[in-house]
Amino acid sequence: MQSLPTQLKVMSFNIRYGTADDGENSWLFRKEAVLDFLGTSGYDVIGLQEVLTGQLHEIRAAHPYYHWIGVGRDDGDSAGEHSAILYDSRKTELLLSDTFWFSETPEVVGSTSWGNTLPRVCTHGNFVVGGQAFSVFNVHIDHASAISRFRSIEMLTRRICSNGSHTPMIVTGDFNEAESGPTIQLMAQAGFQDTYRTVYPDGPEQATYHNWTGAVTGQKIDYIFVSETWKVADTRIIRETPYGRHLSDHYPVVATLEL
Repeated sequence: MQSLPTQLKVMSFNIRYGTADDGENSWLFRKEAVLDFLGTSGYDVIGLQEVLTGQLHEIRAAHPYYHWIGVGRDDGDSAGEHSAILYDSRKTELLLSDTFWFSETPEVVGSTSWGNTLPRVCTHGNFVVGGQAFSVFNVHIDHASAISRFRSIEMLTRRICSNGSHTPMIVTGDFNEAESGPTIQLMAQAGFQDTYRTVYPDGPEQATYHNWTGAVTGQKIDYIFVSETWKVADTRIIRETPYGRHLSDHYPVVATLEL
């Protein structure tokens, strides 16, 4: 009897940091909508960007099965934004995790290089689901320095490829760069496929950052990249507002993957 394929539901979501003064869109007013969305989404692995420790604790309190990995970018503990990875512990087992900084000294907490004035980090985890091992890297690349974006992804792809592993790979993140940018092309050159373009190869760019406007056209800067071992069964950008408000100033990007 042929075994069923391993299926994984993945999300990348810049949740917008909880202390931002966004008026009616501040975390206090959209928190319940976000918590309800996460609890009903059914996603196994979620790469979050900009999330603060307090928000992570609120997610865990509402949905205890969602565990997280990752540390604050400022102190390597709880201070500052996290590029955290949530995973559904009922289905997904964590094997190991680490965080490194996008800089010339990636193991030095809070370090910066290449023109990024804010620390930028990558959280990495090795997981098992249904007996199948896979790796996830979640990133938030610099918004101001194009050199930093390129060097950061250069470092990331070098780290991934240098271990020679055949483990299926997933990279989620806010890349702060449109599809035509050199950083995104670097991911393709490293053998990663953009899940959205794998399913929808043609057509104009689809906005993932909308700045609370609900815009649907514009730059796609949020991505789920996967190694070629994955089959992309489905993908979409979630723009619905069933809770009467935007979940964030970014739209979540989701994909269903199979091995």
